[in-house]
Amino acid sequence: MSEGLVLASKWDAADDVVRFLWLVTSRHLPEWVRHPLIAIGLTLLVHEGLQWLRTRFGESDEGNRPVQEIDSSVR
Repeated sequence: MSEGLVLASKWDAADDVVRFLWLVTSRHLPEWVRHPLIAIGLTLLVHEGLQWLRTRFGESDEGNRPVQEIDSSVR
C-alpha cells in the first residue's frame, strides 16, 4: 500500500452517523425497530452527558475512597 493512501476520513464516519440517524428518525423502519433504536441512542446520549458533567464540575474520587484504618498501638 502507498504511504499517502487514506482509506477513510473522519468526514466519512460523520456522514455515516448522519445517515444512520436519518434512517432511525425517518419513517422507513417499522416502529418496533425504530423506537428501541431511538431509546438506546437517547440513553447513551444522556449517559455520556452525565459523565461529561461529572468530569467537568470535578466530582472528586476522594470521597469514594475507603479509609484504611491501622490497628497499631502508638508508643
